[in-house]
Amino acid sequence: MAGGWGLLVELCLPVPFVLLILLTFPAPRSFNRTVLTLVDRTLGVRFVGTFSLLHIMLVVTGAAFLATIQATMGVSKERRAGVAGGEETPGMIASHLAKKWRNERNFWISFICFVLWCLLARLHKIMVDKAQLEDRLRALSSPGAATKPASTPPPASTVPKKTS
Repeated sequence: MAGGWGLLVELCLPVPFVLLILLTFPAPRSFNRTVLTLVDRTLGVRFVGTFSLLHIMLVVTGAAFLATIQATMGVSKERRAGVAGGEETPGMIASHLAKKWRNERNFWISFICFVLWCLLARLHKIMVDKAQLEDRLRALSSPGAATKPASTPPPASTVPKKTS
């Protein structure tokens, strides 16, 4: 694969795939925290202003996905138009099918890349929220924290008044 598709396949596919596997790997808490920190640092790399690696990859893979939709539809419309002079030779048919299959392959590559980056973004957010909730739960269940709710007097309206 040459040019942009080589970059897409060699960079945009393996990075989210490996990070997703690491995030979903059942491991001890300390390992999961280390992985979460690694993913956070990887996705948080800043390139231009406030744009992080995640933002750039979502834009790049989304643009590639939209471009391949257009290219794939264009090839299928081109096939329907046929040859103006009449019959197609086997070489022309093979050439057209090769072009069609190449566009379809590129479509699926770009689709999978885009979906992997979207999944990585969402799973990362879920795992960060989970880690924060685990920390809060651990703080609440620690021996220094109150184990039972403080007794509060009932509201004044429910206390019966003494009549004398």
